[in-house]
Amino acid sequence: MPIKKHCPNCGNEISYENEFCTECGYDLINGTPSPKTDVSNGFFDNLPQKANIPVIIFSFVIFGIFLFIDSFIWSSFMKNGSIGFSTYLLLTLIFSVFFASIFVGYFACRDKSYVVPNFLVYIASIYAVIFSIYGLLFTFLMGFMSVLSSISPLGSGSSSTGASSASNIASSMDLSFIFEIILFILLIPVVSYAGIYLGYYFKDI
Repeated sequence: MPIKKHCPNCGNEISYENEFCTECGYDLINGTPSPKTDVSNGFFDNLPQKANIPVIIFSFVIFGIFLFIDSFIWSSFMKNGSIGFSTYLLLTLIFSVFFASIFVGYFACRDKSYVVPNFLVYIASIYAVIFSIYGLLFTFLMGFMSVLSSISPLGSGSSSTGASSASNIASSMDLSFIFEIILFILLIPVVSYAGIYLGYYFKDI
């Protein structure tokens, strides 16, 4: 009966007489990855081996906690007039993303080669969540405006009210707000990578 052991690279159970891991192609004799595996697998093929999905999922708990903390902090600045509502949202989300990414870098990165794969999966998850939330809000807003415009047969007063509400919403979408949205989209990957690398740096100290 062959003695069983585990591959040091992926943990797959293998027989003692095996020269290569049947799962990842790791050279069990020389302690190096199989050249055949390296050629056949590209970067995205090996991404699941580097990205720690459970840690990234749990990082959204950290993200939610810091949403509450940051909302209390930045709302105090908004109350005294130092920042506007859109800036408040921008700062709250950016700092929450940053602290959650530090958690990912500390717990998911074994060495420097794990930083980029975990960053890519983390940033994709962040964008998926944020765009889904904004998509739902936009869908609700468009439906609400459609309902307001459909009230027009009830009278000219209702029609003017619906029109004024729609115009107020449209006027709030000024150039500065659009600029802050673009800035927010560009800052997310920057602060995410900085946070993950900082978390790995703290672990490596």
